Amino acid sequence: MNKKILLSIILFTIVNALNTTLLPTTNANINSQNITIIQNKDISRWDMFNFFANYYKWQIPESYKYIKVNFRDVKKWSILEASLQKLIYLNLINNPNRLLNQEEEISAWWFYRLAEKTLKIKIVDNETKKDLLNRKANLSDLYIIKKFIWNDSVSFDATTINAKIKEKQAIFNDVYKTLIYKHYDKATLDKLEMLNDAIQWLAKWTNDKHTVYFPPVKSKSFHDALTWEYEWIGSYVDMEKPGILKITSPIPGSPSERAWLKWWDIVTKVDWKEITKENSLNEVVSWIKWPAWTNVILTISRKGKILEITVKREKIILNYIESKQLDSRTYYIRIKSFWEHVSSDFKKSIEVLNKNNRYKKIIIDLRNDWGWYLDQVTDILSYFVPKWEKTAVVKYHTNNKEYISKGYDYVDFSKYKIVILQNSWTASASEILIWTLKDYYKDITIIWEQSYWKGSVQVMKNYSDWSLLKYTIAKWFTWKTETWIDGIWITPTIKLDFDFERFKNNWKDNQLEKARYIR
Repeated sequence: MNKKILLSIILFTIVNALNTTLLPTTNANINSQNITIIQNKDISRWDMFNFFANYYKWQIPESYKYIKVNFRDVKKWSILEASLQKLIYLNLINNPNRLLNQEEEISAWWFYRLAEKTLKIKIVDNETKKDLLNRKANLSDLYIIKKFIWNDSVSFDATTINAKIKEKQAIFNDVYKTLIYKHYDKATLDKLEMLNDAIQWLAKWTNDKHTVYFPPVKSKSFHDALTWEYEWIGSYVDMEKPGILKITSPIPGSPSERAWLKWWDIVTKVDWKEITKENSLNEVVSWIKWPAWTNVILTISRKGKILEITVKREKIILNYIESKQLDSRTYYIRIKSFWEHVSSDFKKSIEVLNKNNRYKKIIIDLRNDWGWYLDQVTDILSYFVPKWEKTAVVKYHTNNKEYISKGYDYVDFSKYKIVILQNSWTASASEILIWTLKDYYKDITIIWEQSYWKGSVQVMKNYSDWSLLKYTIAKWFTWKTETWIDGIWITPTIKLDFDFERFKNNWKDNQLEKARYIR
């Protein structure tokens, strides 16, 4: 029998069983003619585990993130690790200490067995098992289960899908109108908050943590943070879940950094006020803000320990570039953010460097630098990269954009030993800088730990009510190999953890000291 016909029969049997036995209310008209082999492409273990983990999205308690994945070839903090943590938490897969072989193709039998466990339904029987064991799972299987999850027809007709989208949009509008005009408690409903929450969930459904909708008040706080001129403790914070305020990154040189607040510290109290699910992000931030030169006591939960940390508020005016001579042979440049005008500030540092011919080494400190503007980092790369050479490649839906070096020839950097300091909050534009320098300067040295691995580009869209949508519009790739680095860390040449206690007691930066003595 022709293999394609056999596969169609097998898939028809599976889908027909699903729709007739398990979903008796479906109106789908299933027959062998409307089951199409979408693409003759087999899927891997990586594809399968991520596919089924994505089925749960936000339904699993956050505690799944504390599960240690024992598979030896799964990178920490990767997308696959998060998917496996979910499936292990739900007892859908085992967690042995062995290789996962994530790129290995899988049999259709094991794919449908995991589908059965995930959806808690019966899909295949013993008669089908032999046929499924004899072939690899492919994209058609993914689409069949995906359509089944949607409780939909197996047809992939674009017109039908567009009609359903319009239908859902009409239902969305009608639900809103029905609630605000006919609900028993309609007088107490906060219409603005209802709409704000609905729009925020639209952004969350992209499953992209860099796509965020800010209602008007939160948008104001976001803009304030970007101006770098406000009375505050100097730290990025987030509240992904109600009542859970996290320190996502202390700003370099800020009161937060000096008070030893750390990434992912959870703030439970501000002075005597306990943070609850009833408190919004903006409300808690207002407790911490103002006035400068006064103290705020933060109760912190850190790795199971409860700490009280006093932080002095200051007017935060962040200088983007800090540069200085460390010794007669070493010049130090710290880039704190690739915000507006940072390239012109970098030029001033380069001009100072150019006046001293004794320097043999340049240390570029990108620790805790979250990135920001792509045009700023590509302009800075023009000091390092020969004219007309590529510094980055950005891929949009419809076209690609290549950033080309302007070839600023103030300094011949090939004469210097270049050392870069990075940490896990070295992200985005900072990673572009490092990856491109690695391509052009083969003996570059990188100190500390793996970087944040953010390879996407966001833009901000402002609305008439002062709300703001920050969303991903493109992805950037390394200039030479055009590799997308999202999820791929920049591996250090020398791994050296920062010694917090030593710095706290003696103000000695062990990473910077290591960089100084590299020849």
